[in-house]
Amino acid sequence: MQPRIVHVAVMAVAFCMMIEPLVGEPRDETLDEAYLESLKTEVHPKNPPIVSEGVLFRFKVIIGKAGNRNLTADVFTPKKIPSEPRPAIVFLHGGSWMFGSPNQFHYHSDYLAGKYGFFAVSVDYRLSGEAQFPAALQDAKCAIRWVRSHAKKLNIDPQRVVICGGSAGGHLSSMVATTAGVKEYEGSGGHQGFPSHANAAVIFNGEFDMWDLVEKKSLIDAMRQFIGGTAEEMPEKYDELSSIKRIDSKTPPTLLLHGTEDRCVSHEQAVAFFNRLKEVGIHAELELYEGKPHAWFNKEPDRTEALKRMEKFLVSQFGLGKSEK
Repeated sequence: MQPRIVHVAVMAVAFCMMIEPLVGEPRDETLDEAYLESLKTEVHPKNPPIVSEGVLFRFKVIIGKAGNRNLTADVFTPKKIPSEPRPAIVFLHGGSWMFGSPNQFHYHSDYLAGKYGFFAVSVDYRLSGEAQFPAALQDAKCAIRWVRSHAKKLNIDPQRVVICGGSAGGHLSSMVATTAGVKEYEGSGGHQGFPSHANAAVIFNGEFDMWDLVEKKSLIDAMRQFIGGTAEEMPEKYDELSSIKRIDSKTPPTLLLHGTEDRCVSHEQAVAFFNRLKEVGIHAELELYEGKPHAWFNKEPDRTEALKRMEKFLVSQFGLGKSEK
């Protein structure tokens, strides 16, 4: 029995070492609750996706480079390329900028590819433990450029490219939506001859105001690792990453979805973002889900309900018709 006890002890130590850089040193009980809610509610399936008949799934497709590191994404598309130009969607997973995987949006990608012929891409962007901001945003923009670089070959409509994400991926999606043409966020991942803006945005429980998180003492250590310092040390960066301050006439039509019992990111952020979009004349839709926690959209039956709301928005914005199967 002794070797078994030693093995268990070694595994326990290894686990603690693994999660230590993610959790950091919690400052207080409020921070613990916020971060633990993110860990508890974020769902990133480890099993291969269930792929619909007629849909082609490609795992870890290389979409660009960050230095010597390949940038990859998981791709869902109809096996038969639709005869009419079809829309594309780029998904960014959640996980406090620190963890997570493209698997979070495999279900959504398969559904949109199968029913409407979407070219759906779920991005494996660089997490904050590997590279701080703006690396993840640059990877997202590289993914959009990569999609547009295939427009002619794969019959993708470059005027119908959606950015979509949840939680940290929602924040990054909001930054994509509000930073069109900002050169410092483009990066050098590849496909530089193509634009990186989005034509529509769908955001699940996103962070839009870093100062609201600071005030509520939520995700403090996660922000510090992602940004490179605290709000006291780098206040200008917390302004820079607050996408609500960047909304202007170039921001695309946006759908916001948020649970009212989110203890990680307050739904009040989504309400404020929605109101600001309306103030500048941008088409915006807001759906609040009463009693739902952070990342509620990951699990059934909420996943299907939220996906149907997202589908309604995309059909309306892009004039989508019947299945292209």
